Order: sequence, then structure tokens, then C-alpha cells
Amino acid sequence: MEEPREASKEIVVKDSEVLYSCFEQVADSGEDIAPAIYGKFFQAMPEAEQHISIMDERMRGRMVEQIYSLLLGEADTDYLKFEADMHRGYGANTAFYRGILEAVKDTVRDRLEDQWSGEFEGAWDRSIERITGEIEQFSSADGGA
Repeated sequence: MEEPREASKEIVVKDSEVLYSCFEQVADSGEDIAPAIYGKFFQAMPEAEQHISIMDERMRGRMVEQIYSLLLGEADTDYLKFEADMHRGYGANTAFYRGILEAVKDTVRDRLEDQWSGEFEGAWDRSIERITGEIEQFSSADGGA
């Protein structure tokens, strides 16, 4: 029974490497993509803007850094559960998480243009599914949304 978990862990590591490569390529441009991420997020989920508009630029930057850590597999389950529980108190739900993660993916894809590949798409999609799946499990176990 441990083999699927190990295979799953290997996929997470491989996907994290792919995402890291994407972030590295975007970072080479020197552009701060956080404003574009939030722009895409608010366009897709205008209801989320009221929750985030009260944050200053520093806090928004910190939030984006935490999202990068989640995507790169650097956060453990306990940390993710803590963050999900805390943000639920601010009105965040699983759709918000999916929305912000998709906004990061879309922003990175826009920046990479022709360099974007099927491998990148798959790694991003699996990473987003992994994170939102865990958040949904926490919400279900806690009776939340």
C-alpha cells in the first residue's frame, strides 16, 4: 500500500521541479507578477476582491510568496490546514483558493508564451488539484465550505 503514496510523492517532486523552472524563467525578466496575479484573480472572482482589497502591498506580496510555497510543495499538511482554517474565518472558500492558484498559473503561462508546454500545463494542473483537494478534505472534515 505504500507504493502509490511513494509514486504520488515522486509526482509531487517532479511537478514542483517543473513549477520551479517556470517561476525561474519568469523571474529572469525581473517583473513583479503579483499585480497581474491579483488582476486575473479579481477579474475571475470579483467577490474575492473585497476580502483582499483591505491588505496593503506588503501583505499581498507575502500572500503570493505563501502561494508559491504551496505550489512548490514546500508546505506540509499541517501548515496548509492552519492557513485554510485561518482564511476561512476571513470568508475564503475552496473556490477562492482555486481561483488564486489558477490566476498564478495563467499569469506565468502568459509570461512564458511560446515556452509554455504540455508538461508545464500538466504539472500546474496536478499541483492545483493536489492543493485544492487537501483544502476540500479539511473543509469537509471541519464542516466548512
